[in-house]
Amino acid sequence: MNTGLIGTRYAKALFDFSKKNKSAERVYVEAKKVSESFFKFSQLNSVLENPVMLKAEKKKIILMAGGGNVSLTFTRFIDLLLQNNREYYLQSIVLRFIDLYREQNNIHFGKLTTAIAIDESTVKRMIAMASLETGGILEIDKEINPELIGGFTLEVDFKRWDASVSGQLNSIRKEYLQKNRNIV
Repeated sequence: MNTGLIGTRYAKALFDFSKKNKSAERVYVEAKKVSESFFKFSQLNSVLENPVMLKAEKKKIILMAGGGNVSLTFTRFIDLLLQNNREYYLQSIVLRFIDLYREQNNIHFGKLTTAIAIDESTVKRMIAMASLETGGILEIDKEINPELIGGFTLEVDFKRWDASVSGQLNSIRKEYLQKNRNIV
């Protein structure tokens, strides 16, 4: 069976179960922590795939990846996964759950890249600006890239705002080259 199909089915089940138990927001936070754990610890998937490891140990590892003190809803869902031998699909399940939750709650995800570290009030103003554009709530990942020289880039969904010095210099360079091509 297709990994994406299994992940989607279980994610929908978790989403419906968490909504029914009024714990969707908490499960969303836990799912994000588990997702981050998969990216931080590349061995996590192979550990869950290991047929020799006891299910109790796998459960303990998954719950620790979810932040340790996880909700009863998430714990019961992990029990279901382990009972059905679907722990290998956990990464695709939590990623799809995160997508479902964001769609349902009009949450957009973005990436803010700046040349230097900026204060929280500036970040909040940028989030407010982008939220007006997207019409929803905005979650931001922040990154520092000195190659921007100055300014920032903000990517949300499929939109990109480039207010960086390097972006402006590249724009000027392209315009200059285009004008000089027409002369020759």
